[in-house]
Amino acid sequence: MVEINREHVEHLVRQNRTLAERVEALRERLTAAASATKSAVATAGRQLALTPTGHREHLIRTLEVNGAAFLGGLGQGKVGEEGTHFLGMPLEAWLGFALEAVGYFGGPGQLGEHAINLGDGFLASYTSGLGFHVGANWKKTGHLLGGKGQHPALAASNGATAVKGEISPHQIAQIVARVRGAAAMHGAPHG
Repeated sequence: MVEINREHVEHLVRQNRTLAERVEALRERLTAAASATKSAVATAGRQLALTPTGHREHLIRTLEVNGAAFLGGLGQGKVGEEGTHFLGMPLEAWLGFALEAVGYFGGPGQLGEHAINLGDGFLASYTSGLGFHVGANWKKTGHLLGGKGQHPALAASNGATAVKGEISPHQIAQIVARVRGAAAMHGAPHG
């Protein structure tokens, strides 16, 4: 049989007080942490609030640029490999340049900013597609720009070569390289 005496009871009371004090201290710490978290969330909410300056403009720019890039890619996917071109350039590039021009030269206030954002997106779509095709050609030929894997229409170095169809961006880069090379051989400056 267990005998409980006054010492045991006093010991249990002390442990209970100690435990109650620990629980109270823990509750105070949790309350302080919750208060600090609530304060931090409120501060972050104020900082990230959609205000007329700062974050709102960044969010709008991000949405416009990526929305236009998506639309450009959507158009590329819809029309296929050949795409819709005007004067040898895809329409998303023309649209991008036109929107950039509106933004820089003719767009009043925020309309100009929105035009620039959309133009950036369409140009990003164009350059992404251009980069993809250059990379695919590099993989296929083993040459980034030119070299032995040149397109047959650009391989001849003795005069003009007829090209059927549209000229790819890769072919344009090769033509520019050949013209610069020829100009360098004759001592002409090039840019």
